[in-house]
Amino acid sequence: MNNANMLKPVLIGGVALGVLSALPGLNLCNCLCCAWAIGGGIVATWLYVKDSQLPVTMGRGAGVGLATGAIGAVVCGLFSIPLQLISAGGGDSAAEAMERFQELMTKYPDLPDEFRRNIETLLLRDDFMTMIAVFNFFTNIVAFSLFAMLGGAIGVAVFEKRKHGDSQPYTPPSQPPADMPPGNPF
Repeated sequence: MNNANMLKPVLIGGVALGVLSALPGLNLCNCLCCAWAIGGGIVATWLYVKDSQLPVTMGRGAGVGLATGAIGAVVCGLFSIPLQLISAGGGDSAAEAMERFQELMTKYPDLPDEFRRNIETLLLRDDFMTMIAVFNFFTNIVAFSLFAMLGGAIGVAVFEKRKHGDSQPYTPPSQPPADMPPGNPF
């Protein structure tokens, strides 16, 4: 089985994973053991098993899940950028963010001054949100890929019903020749 047959299931599962992970509210399902990542891996593997002529192994299912997770992380990152820009439209200025930070720090008076200064410096950087986005992207690649691999293995266990010892591709039963009388099996 070549990898070209994996492309369509991986793209469908990855796009579903990425979009659902980026949407506010729905993205909370990923807090529950990366549910969208596991689901994306299961969906991609189901589509792959359905279209495969040969039995699909656990390793192949995990590979489908791995690719699905990577695509899902890219799609999530691409969808998150405009959603963050939209939600920040009435966003906070740096002064408002610093004010909220100061209020938060009054709750923890025992924190060292050097720690407070470092956090303030970090929050005042112009590229702070870019750093957060890059960190989230790489974290998503790792987490989505691992959990989608798990989903791929689950998908093979649930949906693959063919025997793995079968090395011959499935061929539909042949039609009897046209000159053979009906009811004659030979």
